[in-house]
Amino acid sequence: MELPFTGFELTFIIVAFIIFTLFSLASVCFQPQAARPVLKKHQLNSELRPQKNR
Repeated sequence: MELPFTGFELTFIIVAFIIFTLFSLASVCFQPQAARPVLKKHQLNSELRPQKNR
């Protein structure tokens, strides 16, 4: 029985699949900059400072 692809073609298909998978996972795991909420300077400073217990 003859294989449908040569070794070079199989290598190319596997590498392309791995790259496609990595880019897909990266797009799911990392939010784009536009999707993040924009914090104003006073909001950013108040979030970075530790809260005082009253």
